[in-house]
Amino acid sequence: MRTSHGAFVESWLKRRVRTASAPALATEALAAVWGRAQRSLSELALQALARCALEGAIKDFPLLADVRVTARGFELGAAADAPAEDLLAALGGLLVELLGLVEKISGEILAPALEAELLRVANGRRTPTGPLRPIEPG
Repeated sequence: MRTSHGAFVESWLKRRVRTASAPALATEALAAVWGRAQRSLSELALQALARCALEGAIKDFPLLADVRVTARGFELGAAADAPAEDLLAALGGLLVELLGLVEKISGEILAPALEAELLRVANGRRTPTGPLRPIEPG
């Protein structure tokens, strides 16, 4: 397993921290990762991975205890009201856990796609959700 998810997420957070409020950034980042992962994983598999990642992150970031995983993704709940610095640190911990688990179960195939999706967060270039359009022969 790659060990650089922490470095990637830390770098990403440093670049994005001033682009939106902490709750908005957390919500958008988690939605982006969820949306991209949905294209490759079943709903049940994604929810199970998300719950495992959340359980792991709660150990270091107890403020995530109110976060819920639903069929639509992560719901921040009361964590959204935490001080910005604490919320962003917890977001980083959760993303590192999730990327590590996804990398482990996908044979290192899906985690880079999720990282690429995070790079699009807060800069207006998110990948459209929904089914991919077929390539037109030409």
